[in-house]
Amino acid sequence: MKKILIATALILSVTMMSAQPKNAADAQKAVDKAVANSQDVKKGAKPATWISLAEAYINAYELPTKNLLINSSQMEIKLFLKDQKVESTTTKKGPEGEYTVDRYADKELFYNQNGVLEFWIVTKPAVEGDLLELAKSALIKAAEFDPKGSKSKDIAAMLENIHQKQNNEALSQYLVGNYAESAKLFKASLSSWDNPVVNKIDTLNVYYTALISGYAGDKTTAIEYYNKCIDMNYYYDGNVFSYLADIYKQQGDTATCVRILEDGFVKYPQSQNVLVGLINVYREAGDDPQKMFDLLHTAQANEPTNASLYYVEGEAYKNLGDMENAAKLFYKATEVDPNYVFGVLGVGILYYDHAVDVQNSASEETDDAKYSALVKEFEESLEKAIDPFEKAFTLTSDPDIKQAIAEYLKNIYFRFREKSADYAAAYEKYNNYLKVE
Repeated sequence: MKKILIATALILSVTMMSAQPKNAADAQKAVDKAVANSQDVKKGAKPATWISLAEAYINAYELPTKNLLINSSQMEIKLFLKDQKVESTTTKKGPEGEYTVDRYADKELFYNQNGVLEFWIVTKPAVEGDLLELAKSALIKAAEFDPKGSKSKDIAAMLENIHQKQNNEALSQYLVGNYAESAKLFKASLSSWDNPVVNKIDTLNVYYTALISGYAGDKTTAIEYYNKCIDMNYYYDGNVFSYLADIYKQQGDTATCVRILEDGFVKYPQSQNVLVGLINVYREAGDDPQKMFDLLHTAQANEPTNASLYYVEGEAYKNLGDMENAAKLFYKATEVDPNYVFGVLGVGILYYDHAVDVQNSASEETDDAKYSALVKEFEESLEKAIDPFEKAFTLTSDPDIKQAIAEYLKNIYFRFREKSADYAAAYEKYNNYLKVE
């Protein structure tokens, strides 16, 4: 199951202020009349004519879900749509959740597990055609007939409205797992901003176009739009490089895959996806991972007080199974920046995770002597985690990080609570802290 962190949300779009059609027939009549006016020689030379055409298309687009509100309860929606019949109610799974779906004659309404309307899909538009794209084209035409810009604010506002509607629909299609349609809509939304009237670039939707095109199997479009992201210096936490590299890896182009990951590592060394990707391709190719460390050392020389660069090197050693160097680099991160909690915290997690791995091995060991040795290693690793966790707890003021550290320390001290009064007291301290929190 594919999941992405959508950094957007369904937002109530602006409803047009022109006369609203009451049904599909009215909507079609309004569109036909507006189209006829646009084809008239005199009327077609006026920006207002094209704005009216755009309004007719948008009103038709809105009609099936007019006045429905996201986050309304299923009961509220049924009361509001009391004159419309629910043809069926089913359960559907999407890439990010399961929904109860009420199907009407012209739409499907998707409710989350709390019975709240999360999104909808229109199955039968009031008027045939790609209404938002038609409205967009009409508005661009209106701008062409408005050289003095007297209507530019109105046109820009309507284009912004179309952009949000396409955004909402793209997200809805993603949430039902229709990746091809979702990618198409995210791509279409770009020109709602990237035009002479609005003149903006939606970098996030450039990224989503690439990402979801990849999900849909359209590697060509994914590559094109990931490269657009790179050209705009929009890396999305480094994921642009790792996902683009993965496409080339799937296609058997290892050289391009490595080049992209190395470029990404230079530009965004904090990315765990890029780091892990580099380690994996170096291992698979039998290359020396020293290449990666050389890149890191160059970055550290340029920014010697950037603690995150030492932390990333520690993560690299951790992934390679070198705990000693991993711990040294984590400590180094907090040394160069005493306020960088993640360095010393990384040491605690390093030893704690190792203890868990040893415990799992011990649970499968049948030889008594080996089992005893593993238990000893488990306890020693847990005790090594105490000091860095304690330092991290003192260092940070972030309540979420404090709570996470307290969970680690409570578990460790619980294991050793009978070993000494100090350990028993420490267990009570963190147990009580978590109760209060």
